[in-house]
Amino acid sequence: MHRTFAFALPLLLLSGCSPKAASESGANNPVIDVGDGDVLVAYFSVTANTRKIASYAQEHLGSDIFEIVPEQAYTAEDIDYNSDCRANREQNDESARPRIKSSLADVSQYDTIVLGYPIWWGQAPKILYSFIESYDFSGKTILPFCTSGSSPIGSSAANLAKSAPQANWLEGRRFSASASKEEVGNWLDAYIKKETDMKLLIDDRGLNVSWEDNESVKALEKMLPLTISMHEYGGFEQTGPIGSSIPRSDVQMDVVPGDIVRYNDNAISVFYNESSWSYTKLGHIDLSQPEMDDLLNKPSVSFVLKGE
Repeated sequence: MHRTFAFALPLLLLSGCSPKAASESGANNPVIDVGDGDVLVAYFSVTANTRKIASYAQEHLGSDIFEIVPEQAYTAEDIDYNSDCRANREQNDESARPRIKSSLADVSQYDTIVLGYPIWWGQAPKILYSFIESYDFSGKTILPFCTSGSSPIGSSAANLAKSAPQANWLEGRRFSASASKEEVGNWLDAYIKKETDMKLLIDDRGLNVSWEDNESVKALEKMLPLTISMHEYGGFEQTGPIGSSIPRSDVQMDVVPGDIVRYNDNAISVFYNESSWSYTKLGHIDLSQPEMDDLLNKPSVSFVLKGE
């Protein structure tokens, strides 16, 4: 179960902030393998644009989320950039560190921070500096993003990274207010591999499964809980309908006992003997062939997928 916190800080967006940063496309970036509870989405938002992107990130990752909330809330007049407003004065004051309303109880439990903020005059709001300087981020990975109408990330990442030089800053990305969930999810997938919480039971027996990292498995996770009445077929598999279509990327393959695949548009098959056909692989049950034969070589089985 993820947790939601209220912070007094803005979400932050970093771009090209350190020598460790990778390209914005993510093509050359290291993919961080994280487990439950290891990721935090932290954000600052005044007009709700950054909040929306942060919520998409939290939903995609199933992570905790923390809103950075200023001790003194920003009004419409405070961000009227065409006047001598509060935001302008803070951005022009190198020493400005707006106070934060609340704090994280324990940042040590997180290995990766997805940090979001709006761009104010080409930089992260000064309250982001307040946030970064309030904790020890040594050894942690920070993946920043920002929202703006047109301004790029620019030097905001590099400047912000100076306040936490012992962290591993990945290169950030700018999102528009109209960015989709899919766009945010694809960006995160280029950096973060999240362990699935999906659990499999066959005839009430819990099984250890190594799940694939593909769109078919992600679609199944969104359907949980899912129960499939399977029947034996061909002397090598149990198969049954999902009830709706999921993405497919079929390839010809030789399956082995324990393999779980998507077959056709709306069926899942589990194998207890070898076979060969065009499938989308979903995962593999960590049992031997005799154990799979004992589990599946019967007229029918109940196949249950559920979350934690």
